[in-house]
Amino acid sequence: MSISYAIMLLSLSLSIFHFSYGYKEAIRISNEEGPVQGLSLILSIPLGFTFAHLSSIFYQQI
Repeated sequence: MSISYAIMLLSLSLSIFHFSYGYKEAIRISNEEGPVQGLSLILSIPLGFTFAHLSSIFYQQI
């Protein structure tokens, strides 16, 4: 297994984790009443896109 493949799998799993965490936080925030803290949602979605982009870059190197 090459290092690019291992990094691609790691970044893909991190991307899936951040997107699913952002989805869970969005569901939780939508059920709240009053002011909410949405910092975890604001940070998790861009991180998901960043790791998805990195995984596509490392996939092209394989």
